[in-house]
Amino acid sequence: MIGKQLTVLTGNSALRVGNVFSVLGREGINIRAHCLVDNGDGYCKLRLVVSDPDKALEVLNANKLAAVTNEVLIIETDDKPGGLSHMLELFRDSDIRIEYSYIAASEKPGTAAMVFRFSDNEAARRILNP
Repeated sequence: MIGKQLTVLTGNSALRVGNVFSVLGREGINIRAHCLVDNGDGYCKLRLVVSDPDKALEVLNANKLAAVTNEVLIIETDDKPGGLSHMLELFRDSDIRIEYSYIAASEKPGTAAMVFRFSDNEAARRILNP
């Protein structure tokens, strides 16, 4: 499934990152997944999948937090050994690259949800759902 991800550039202290989470929480926006990557300069990229990405973008920007959205694939696979490798095997004959991925909360028992940003999300979606 194609979904929206927010990327927030923020300081990498627990206080700064916690502020992003607090701003969203006060507005009733649930965080389904997050990934924090340190830039090495006192800042980090905080990637988020949330319950209402459009509202979250508006709220973050209104609170002077620099945020943008982009498309990602949210993929559910069997939550068992080899589930992820089996899914990635579908890409063996393509030149699609994984730019990054991280784990997400899954609403279905027995499944694992993952967020992927591919070099071509639409082509990746077609491979996964022919």
